Amino acid sequence: MKRWIIVVSSLTLAFTLQNAEARPKIGLVLGGGGAAGLSHIGVIKVLEEQGIPIDVISGNSMGAIVGGLYASGMSVSELEKTARTLDWFKLFNDTGVYSDQNYQQKQMSGGFFSAVSMGVSKRGIKLPSGLISGQNLMFELRRLLSPVAHINQFDKLPIPFRAVATDIRTGEAVVLKQGNLATAIRASMSIPGLFSPVELNGRLLVDGLVSNNVPVDIARQMGADIVIVSRIPQGKERSLDSALDISLQTMDLLVYKASEDQLKSLTKKDILIQPPIGDIGSLDFQLVGDAIPAGIKGAQAQLAALKQLMSSIGQAPKAKISKPQIPKEGLRLASIQIKNDSVLKTSILQRALNLQAGSAITNDQLQAALNRVYRLGQFSLVDYDLDLKENGQYDLTVLAQKSDQGNRRLNFGFSLSDDFDGDTGYQAGVRFVNKGLTRKGTELRSRAVIGDQILGDVEIFHPFQDKWDSFINPKIAYQEGDIKLLEDGQQVAEIRAKTHSARIDIGRALGKNGEARVGLFYENLKPDVKTGSIDLGTDSLKSAGLEFNYAFDSFDQIDFPTFGKRINANLRVGLTALNSDSAFNRLTVDAEKVWKISEKGRILANGRVTSTSNNENVLAELQDTLQTGRLALSDNTKLEGNYTLEGTVGYLREVKEIPRIAKVHVGASIGLGQVWQKRDDVDLGDLDPSATLYVGTTTPLGPAFLGIRKMKGYDNQAYFNFGRSF
Repeated sequence: MKRWIIVVSSLTLAFTLQNAEARPKIGLVLGGGGAAGLSHIGVIKVLEEQGIPIDVISGNSMGAIVGGLYASGMSVSELEKTARTLDWFKLFNDTGVYSDQNYQQKQMSGGFFSAVSMGVSKRGIKLPSGLISGQNLMFELRRLLSPVAHINQFDKLPIPFRAVATDIRTGEAVVLKQGNLATAIRASMSIPGLFSPVELNGRLLVDGLVSNNVPVDIARQMGADIVIVSRIPQGKERSLDSALDISLQTMDLLVYKASEDQLKSLTKKDILIQPPIGDIGSLDFQLVGDAIPAGIKGAQAQLAALKQLMSSIGQAPKAKISKPQIPKEGLRLASIQIKNDSVLKTSILQRALNLQAGSAITNDQLQAALNRVYRLGQFSLVDYDLDLKENGQYDLTVLAQKSDQGNRRLNFGFSLSDDFDGDTGYQAGVRFVNKGLTRKGTELRSRAVIGDQILGDVEIFHPFQDKWDSFINPKIAYQEGDIKLLEDGQQVAEIRAKTHSARIDIGRALGKNGEARVGLFYENLKPDVKTGSIDLGTDSLKSAGLEFNYAFDSFDQIDFPTFGKRINANLRVGLTALNSDSAFNRLTVDAEKVWKISEKGRILANGRVTSTSNNENVLAELQDTLQTGRLALSDNTKLEGNYTLEGTVGYLREVKEIPRIAKVHVGASIGLGQVWQKRDDVDLGDLDPSATLYVGTTTPLGPAFLGIRKMKGYDNQAYFNFGRSF
């Protein structure tokens, strides 16, 4: 009996396999379309519901993203969840993720000089090859495709896959079938002018829409007997109210006409699906919730053809698609190579990478290593290739692509404030940075600011070691600005302070988020009393001595962080032996912390303490008061005195997102604060309460706040702040 069971089972299996081999091979072709291309997910969802097997996939641009993720083994439900939860606008932002930057980079990228950036060369301004370099997008693609990061032949994916790109030099279509899948997808979606091209195998690649937006022929070359094409139709209902919208629409029209030849090759056996996308534009990623259902609707319009296809191929068993599993111990590295075209020594990149040949690494460890190289601040893209050897180990090649804007950069900043009572202030400035002075990464930095604050300074930042852990930082500066002095909660004077200064610091990075410094400083401050009657005791004040500083910043964002903390502790010791007019100790501690308590809400707290040992001269506390840049989440006031104690606690909630423009927040805070000029006057009973209500929003040029504050002894004060205060 058992023998008959075995014979029957064998015959059944052979018959099934014969039918599986005999059925026609089905190819899925996914065209480009930006945000509208996410409708492909809805199409795939219907194909799965109908049980239609997909044997090969070819895709371009967004079709390459959706098709590549599906080919990697991601289920359609995972695809849909990913599309709906990704912060697409963050992916299409060149600014490095704030929390991924080291402390020096946070200081450079998150402050006043962050409104506009451009390169500078001997020929003048050097514009980037694309508005977006795509590093954030690349990082996310690597994460999503981590289960297949070790596969460099796309025929070995759970579903064989091809991405299409265009050689921008020749206009020739380039079919990507091997290498790093994330890189191939990134090249396929490099819309000319919007994304920087990807250099691969000596070719400069852009979006395949230029040469083959609907790659039907590629699917046939992969052996497809029948193709199912998901093609985004013309968006006749899209709004055309910006230059970018018009440019994208013009490109869509050209692509639409160029795709006709591919569609003419379709036969009666093939199926064309065109999702009714309505007014969903190429960059309307806030409409993901509408794009996927549009794909379902488009596929269901061809339901009769899909059912007929399923009937013609029979019910042959479909191979189960599953994600390849990376060994728990990770991938074993046979060798590590770095292709570095920057001015930095390759040894610096090697130290940042911190990987050893012969070791096993997980995808998370590899991603962290690449992030460390990117955080060096010299590159527009850091990518990698993995090449499988016969012994099961991998050759890792790290591709560090220098910024196409070069090492010389101009950054611009702007801020505006108004109290609606005649007190208006503004600041405008420019910063020049030359990152290429030495192969160790020495930087020349200079700044100039005009407005109610005036600044000019030049400094050198020079790393001592290849690891960039320690550095020396000499600096000279001139600064001028107004300082308001308070006594018993009331303004008693306003001083215009002019300061010449020089300093030299030696410091060391403390992990990714912090640093410590010690240095010598010299300052010559000359004050002019603008308002009030106050005896300054001297026409100028010379301060010189030692300075110790500790700083830490783990915020996830610069303007409206959702978690993290920031600390700055500074101790100045005035030494008469170094020509200081007086011996003094001045300690200043600023601290801020944010707790995320819900998806949209967070609790904020900040505080400030200052203490000065020598208070004989009212100028003693003026040395650190000119710069007012702080986290402006309650108001933009700053108390100053020999002894200061202030703190606020508040609540912030995101209430509205304006796609591609801003996120709007509302907030409220309460606080206590006071300043004293003499230690004997310090009395916690003098602390004055304050309260603030405000609306804040992000803008391309920085944050904007509109609010009203109430302080003891003052009437309600309205205020407006735009940009980051210097």
